[in-house]
Amino acid sequence: MPYEAGGFREKAQKRYYIVMEKVARPLVSAGVSPNHITVAGMLLSLAAGIFFAAGAIFWGGMLLWASGLMDPIDGTVARLSGKVTRFGALFDSTLDRYSEFFIFFGLMFYFKGGRMLIVVMLALMGSIMVSYIKARAESLGQKEFRGLMQRPERIILLIVGTVLNAPINHYLLGGCPDCTLKATIVILAVLTNLTALQRLISSRKELA
Repeated sequence: MPYEAGGFREKAQKRYYIVMEKVARPLVSAGVSPNHITVAGMLLSLAAGIFFAAGAIFWGGMLLWASGLMDPIDGTVARLSGKVTRFGALFDSTLDRYSEFFIFFGLMFYFKGGRMLIVVMLALMGSIMVSYIKARAESLGQKEFRGLMQRPERIILLIVGTVLNAPINHYLLGGCPDCTLKATIVILAVLTNLTALQRLISSRKELA
């Protein structure tokens, strides 16, 4: 059974990379810089944060989905165009952090004055700490990292929770206002901080 699961995962990853290459090749041919794609992704996250702050949760989620698509595309463009550099990796990671701040700041503004503001702050704290522990441990020589809620999982969960917020609330939860979004943020707050703790424990074993 584990073998079958591993085989399925490998096939899914292979198909995923094939799709990304098909998307990236026209951009490479057009001379688009991977850094430009990275900036575009950050700007889409900024727009998503503004929409979240304004209460347009669905459209903010759609913009977040578009931003999430930029993340793998810039790396694929860099690889296909031979422009993979250490600065490019640093630039990508830096703008990823700005993107997360924009998204969570928008949600913090939307929930200002309520208890959910604290939960959003905890989700932001956990998200940043997951990334920080990885970066710091890498600088100390650690190579392998695991975790329940890494960046792709965080983005996917937020996209699902924001895009489906209104439909689920209306059709399944009897009009409960923002219950799906609130549940999504609570899950993020819990699992990101658990992931940070998980990485810290793992690093203690490897870097001791």
